[in-house]
Amino acid sequence: MTICIASICDGGKKCVIAADREMTAQALSLEFEHRESKIDVLSKKCVAMSSGDALLASEIISRTRSKIPNNQDPSIVSIAESLRDAYMAIHIERAEAVILRPRGFTLQEFKERGALQLSPQVYQEITNQLFNFGIGIVEFLVTGVDESGAHIFRIHYNGLVGGSWLEWCDKLGHREIGSGASHASILLALEGQFSGFTVSETIYNVYSAKKSAELAPGVGPSTDLATISEDGVLFADKDMMESLSNLWQDTQKTKVDVTEISELYQQSLASSVSPLDDI
Repeated sequence: MTICIASICDGGKKCVIAADREMTAQALSLEFEHRESKIDVLSKKCVAMSSGDALLASEIISRTRSKIPNNQDPSIVSIAESLRDAYMAIHIERAEAVILRPRGFTLQEFKERGALQLSPQVYQEITNQLFNFGIGIVEFLVTGVDESGAHIFRIHYNGLVGGSWLEWCDKLGHREIGSGASHASILLALEGQFSGFTVSETIYNVYSAKKSAELAPGVGPSTDLATISEDGVLFADKDMMESLSNLWQDTQKTKVDVTEISELYQQSLASSVSPLDDI
């Protein structure tokens, strides 16, 4: 229940990102604004944003950070792959702890001798449990800039049977995740957002998309926005966010002059023939 947006711009050399701060406690039917940003910096020019189980996402991001070499500038795809691998590893570890350990097996032991020590029925049952095991719904956007330009990846792991998903989103030029994703995606599509737009145009479009996403359940009013370039990750300050808010509000006040439409409608009424006239 959130919104995270990433959009490539400036001819594929930069990226604009935004996210809300709403947290949802499903068990308590509680939604609240959190003080921490959903934008996690992974390297000088790369960030991850997450939707879904915030605690699981935090664990995955923490493990990913530990795999990124210090004082280096890795490619964005390598960082995305590291996050995917961390997600898969945690999933498998928890499946092992919940399903196999109580039965006296490690995952390796189950692979090597499970079929020999267990009845076919029990072995198949455990295999099905492993395939269908879930640890929570969470997906990520990993985006940043490297030597080849700006990149966006969506990572979502759908269980042992589903394998890993690592989607390249560069061709589309923007990607959204969370409960407000459809709202944001539609606005960016209507604006024709693509990598050729300037940074300024993209900042406004991404901000507008985030505001549109607030119509969806679970998307909060607070907004974190940043640009990513060769110089690194630059978060918008308070003055920038206030200016964006004022500009956006001004555009919402704009009224379309419908005088001509009204006149045409009146003319059509005057010249129309009722179906009852032929009866």
